[in-house]
Amino acid sequence: MNTPLKEGTMRSVWVLRGVLAAATMLALLAGIPEDYTPSLFVVVVVALGATFAMFRPEHLALSVTMGIVIVWWALQLRSEMPVAVLVVAGGLIVAHVAATLLAYGPRSLAVDPALAVLWGMRAAMTWTAALAVWVVARAYSGHGSPELFWLAGLAAAAVGAVVGAVAAPLRAKESRG
Repeated sequence: MNTPLKEGTMRSVWVLRGVLAAATMLALLAGIPEDYTPSLFVVVVVALGATFAMFRPEHLALSVTMGIVIVWWALQLRSEMPVAVLVVAGGLIVAHVAATLLAYGPRSLAVDPALAVLWGMRAAMTWTAALAVWVVARAYSGHGSPELFWLAGLAAAAVGAVVGAVAAPLRAKESRG
């Protein structure tokens, strides 16, 4: 899978580029089955940002593009918490992880499978924070303010990221020893 393609770009790099773009678009379009449809303008802006980020993952473009997705969803949801937000959270996390892996080296450098597994574990642990917030928000819908759930989500994501960052390297060191 890590054979060089045309112009010296490794196959794993192209796979991650595709994952980055697809995950970003999935995060924006996840609500279509539940009637949360973005305008064509927003779709085009996000697609352009994701395409640019495919080739410049360390650039601010991905952060701005993901911010646009988050703001669009924040303006749409108000006090609702549809199932689509779990897909949105997953898409944004996967896009971020793909960009992080792409930024580790030049396109002629294959992505290390062990590094991909490490970041995949971190992403999964971070997504569980989104799942926990979604469950609580659904259980208490009508009992709290949307701002409270956004703050709880931010806190849960921070805790999930810290736990993921701390637990994954420890497990990796234990398996090598």
